[in-house]
Amino acid sequence: MKPEDVVSDILKAITEKAKIGINLLDLEKTAETLITLYGATSANKGYHPKWSPSPFPSVICLGVNDVITHPVPTDYILKDGDLLHVDLGIMVNGMCGDAGLTIPIGEVSNKDRHLLKYSKGALYEGIKVVKAGVKVTEIGVAIERYVVSHGFVVNRLFMGHGIGRTMHEGIQIPHFDILFERPDYTNTAVLVEGDIICIEPMITYKDKFGYKDKDGWTFRTRDKKKSCFFENMVRVTNLGCEVLTSHIIGGELNA
Repeated sequence: MKPEDVVSDILKAITEKAKIGINLLDLEKTAETLITLYGATSANKGYHPKWSPSPFPSVICLGVNDVITHPVPTDYILKDGDLLHVDLGIMVNGMCGDAGLTIPIGEVSNKDRHLLKYSKGALYEGIKVVKAGVKVTEIGVAIERYVVSHGFVVNRLFMGHGIGRTMHEGIQIPHFDILFERPDYTNTAVLVEGDIICIEPMITYKDKFGYKDKDGWTFRTRDKKKSCFFENMVRVTNLGCEVLTSHIIGGELNA
């Protein structure tokens, strides 16, 4: 199977199992079992960027509510109204797959439904821009314009990325108008047909930055308000792009 299909299938299984009363460690075990069954390996476990004091300890990122990104799973039990952050990277046949989503647990509040809706919409606003010849910075402009118009903000610390034989390679994809805030920014790469990229805007109510938790990995909002994200793998074409992952329910360009 292709890596995008494996990661999509596992995320669909996690989505189906994520219910009130489920322990995050049980979801981690599910992910670990499925990774093995698909003949894949984890791209998350052991990953060690310079900004973290230690390698990531789990095969999947799982956390709730005020989590922005990279949550280390704990024995937290899912509750009614939670927003569950799920991010998964796998390797299969020498290639990497990476995707994620936010899952509503039980009945979430109206304001959190809006956060979910417009976070998903932000991803697809960015995808609409993707085409060979487009500068990566144009994706962020489209995402931020959409997000701000609906009363939310985009995280500034983390970007989308190229993907292939490793989880993060090649170009970076800003999710906001980075040239407006940083005119000296030099990563104005142009998309090329055949590029495979991951777009994953992280949306919050007010906090554009967040902070790193004591585990050295989990980033949370400073105001403790909820955060939301959706991530797809996309292949660039001369006419636009092809969305490779299929794990987002209701995923469409007009989200």
